[in-house]
Amino acid sequence: MWMWQNYLKYRKDLRKHAKAERKLEKTYPPNLSNDFDSGEFNDYIRREDEVYQWKMIIQTEYFRNKADILNVPMPDLSGTEMYCTVDWDNDPKQPKYLTDKGLRSIRAAVRDEEKHRREAVGYWFGIIVGLIGAVTGLVSVFKS
Repeated sequence: MWMWQNYLKYRKDLRKHAKAERKLEKTYPPNLSNDFDSGEFNDYIRREDEVYQWKMIIQTEYFRNKADILNVPMPDLSGTEMYCTVDWDNDPKQPKYLTDKGLRSIRAAVRDEEKHRREAVGYWFGIIVGLIGAVTGLVSVFKS
């Protein structure tokens, strides 16, 4: 149940992000030489970086929730290779988000845990199906 809620929230947040990204693309400065001098291009680059960091925060939150559900440890927050800090001037908390290396690390850990859980279910499923088959065979032998 929690996995679906986490996934649906993740997809909803990604749709919001994609909408913001499309809106930002429409404001791309048409005349780079004049816009560069006026500072409009620098403003566009700053907003583009904020949108990128927003996407990384969405992904980090999704994998953090998924790791909590599966009881998988997240990478260490003090690791500079695993996390980057948001450098927004208007956010005093300056949240951290996973870098590409951090995302690969947590994805691998989550996949391993999910694979382990599927294998455990498959093991017990095979035993139960085998027992049902044996009981069915015994019942058919005693009936005839």
